[in-house]
Amino acid sequence: MVASLIRAAGRRSAPPEDAYRQVLDAATAAFREKTARRRERAWMLWAAAAGMAAFAIALLLQWTPPSAQHEPLARVERAIGTVEWATGDIWGPLTEASAGLSSGSRVRTLAGGGAGLLLGDHLSLRLAAETEILLDGPARLHVQQGTIYVDTGPGPSAQALEVVTPAGTARDLGTQFELRVGDNALRLRVREGAVEIDRAGRRLTGSAGEQVSIDAFGGIRRTFIAANDMVWQWTESVAPAPDVEGRPATELLAWVARETGRRLRYESAAVEARAATVILHGNIRHLAPLAALEVMLATTDLEYALADDTMEIRTRTEL
Repeated sequence: MVASLIRAAGRRSAPPEDAYRQVLDAATAAFREKTARRRERAWMLWAAAAGMAAFAIALLLQWTPPSAQHEPLARVERAIGTVEWATGDIWGPLTEASAGLSSGSRVRTLAGGGAGLLLGDHLSLRLAAETEILLDGPARLHVQQGTIYVDTGPGPSAQALEVVTPAGTARDLGTQFELRVGDNALRLRVREGAVEIDRAGRRLTGSAGEQVSIDAFGGIRRTFIAANDMVWQWTESVAPAPDVEGRPATELLAWVARETGRRLRYESAAVEARAATVILHGNIRHLAPLAALEVMLATTDLEYALADDTMEIRTRTEL
């Protein structure tokens, strides 16, 4: 039926040439415009993709893993028992051979453990057993729980250390101090210098020879503590030992006196002059201060005597 109708209609008459050319030109122009728009969109998409790729490459070139982004903040001087560290959720053993610790590193000591870290060139940070800390920056650390000891070194410190705890924030003012945190309570022992504590906007200062206890309710109790009290002895076991090879005995004597909380006194000016000429040889690494002194003075004509808070250096008495 359709074929019959087509045959009956006959051949379609050709359109006028002018009308044909007008329609053809309009169709051609429309086709070219549509093609141009497609090409423009494709070019824009390609340019955007290329730009994103270049941006991603630039980011990849600038990005380095967290461990390489920051210079190490601390290095391990001493590790006793089980000491662990982590930068995420996975804990691993921390030893004296471990690489430096960077910002974001966490360190914890388990029961019976202890650690001594060196921050920068001279700041000694020591961790007692069952302690966990987070290194937040060159002059800032967090203590979640446990006990730490800080020695900023003799003389004024270049930058105050800030210790953040759940029970308050402590800032050293050039000092040796111990800080214990637990159950939202805080105990500060100041061996030398002073420490400022900020607890919920309330500030107080602990000075040398003071023990400041702050309970969970904010109650404050101050008592006296001597620099050579037995409670400080745990810090000596993880103290960073100096390199004494080729150094005068006076340097070792000053270090031992400081670590044991005693005043250094020489029997006479002649004995002090003698100590300055005695050159030491050997390694005192892993030795407690007094044990190191015993070993180093054994081959010299010097000896020491402890009396109350004083360590006196004398010439050896022949038996």
